Amino acid sequence: MGVMMQTFYWDCPRAEGKEFQWWNYIREQVPALAKAGFTSLWLPPAHKAANLAGPSMGYDPYDYYDLGEFDQKGGVPTWFGTRAELESLIQAAHSHKLSVIADMVFNHNSGADAQELNPILNQMRWTLFTPKSGKFARNWECFHPSKYESWDEMTFGDMPDLSHRNPYVFNELINLARWLIEEIRFDGFRYDFVKGFNSATIQA
Repeated sequence: MGVMMQTFYWDCPRAEGKEFQWWNYIREQVPALAKAGFTSLWLPPAHKAANLAGPSMGYDPYDYYDLGEFDQKGGVPTWFGTRAELESLIQAAHSHKLSVIADMVFNHNSGADAQELNPILNQMRWTLFTPKSGKFARNWECFHPSKYESWDEMTFGDMPDLSHRNPYVFNELINLARWLIEEIRFDGFRYDFVKGFNSATIQA
């Protein structure tokens, strides 16, 4: 048994006057949260989003491996801070025996770098991703529709849906989850819009 603290709400960095400093702000609250009896912290999506200049809460994922260290989409930090600040928060949480939960947005992507032709639809679509992290580049075959998906599931807020049946996409998502656990030291996941993709991804 335990009690989880959701450490964010919509537009919280702006509302609290902590834009680009949210990780530091939550880290400062860790001792009090542990003392209050919380056992885990649910963080907002940590990756670089497409609409950073908007700014963004992270539910429009662009580069899953950019946690605030590459200059793209309007700056280096995410709206919550830098990778170093995130890792400092996680370390502080662990030192107070708090587990840390990552928010995983695996249903859709946003902020493609270029359009390309989807030959199935014979339409130009924003599906070419070349993130500066150099990891998990994507093209039209990574999204609906493709040879792995015979229909278009439409889009989530005009954002193309990832095709989890594509072995490349599936393996990249598993690699990402492993990286977040083994290198960044997250303890578990919360999946956003989980009904939008196959349960095999979660079971893996």
